[in-house]
Amino acid sequence: MSDLLRNKHGDLRNSGYYQNLKLRSHFWPGTPYPAKSLYLRNGLSVERNGACFFQHNHNPELAIEMVLAGAVVYEDNGVICHAGPGELYLVHHNAETKLRTDEQRYYRKLVVCVTGTLLDPIVESLNLTGMRHLKPANPEEFEQRIRFLLELLDRKERGTEALIAGKTYELLFRISEVFHAERLAYPEELLRAQDFMNRNFQKAIRLEEIARHAGVSQPTLVRLFRRCFSCHPLDHLINLRLEFAKSMLAATDLPLKDLCGRCGYSSPYYFSTAFRKKYGLPPREYRKQLKK
Repeated sequence: MSDLLRNKHGDLRNSGYYQNLKLRSHFWPGTPYPAKSLYLRNGLSVERNGACFFQHNHNPELAIEMVLAGAVVYEDNGVICHAGPGELYLVHHNAETKLRTDEQRYYRKLVVCVTGTLLDPIVESLNLTGMRHLKPANPEEFEQRIRFLLELLDRKERGTEALIAGKTYELLFRISEVFHAERLAYPEELLRAQDFMNRNFQKAIRLEEIARHAGVSQPTLVRLFRRCFSCHPLDHLINLRLEFAKSMLAATDLPLKDLCGRCGYSSPYYFSTAFRKKYGLPPREYRKQLKK
């Protein structure tokens, strides 16, 4: 379990991964049962009350996390994601995914860790390689599936390996189905715009560049964002930058003049103004509150 949730940062937020934490492990007895094509390494029921920042190390496992209450903020390759109640997040094996609490400083979640000799081919065949965040319309279904897997682990009954493997595959299959159904609901141009912003929000990109990469005119791009997300594309870009800034404020002691450049802002003044407008306090004060 130590490998599952190891904090690589010595300050904050080391701030005790184990402080204000209720943790229940669900695992197969003794060493993992013999290598199978697909199986659960272990599971966790987690409840945290308090600020926290840490980094996942799931190698060589795929972690499926479901938030039940509060919120978890994930950062993967510079892309920030807020997962709230009823939402899932996949932490891919060999990935370095950072997690933290948000302003609520509270979350409750379930975790199952999947491994096996066929994990990579299955993830590829289900087209889940690039999938991270999922907002299912029926979260109860996924909670029931995950809880059933944890219950099977708790039983510690030999002879249930095939059942566990089958139910694990069913969970992955349903995640794939829902994820790709969600993507089909959005125009391809919108997805291209999102992808371009996710990869380039730290740069000084303009609306015309986003529209060009999406393959549409600027007015069309604005209409797509307003119709699907009820916001302007540049508001979406600002949110990406500010969410990344929150993670940087929590995880580093960089001066604001250096940090703002990494978040796509040309000056500390504009950065502080935007941060205060969105979160109600300046970035320096936000950092102080995290350290209390």
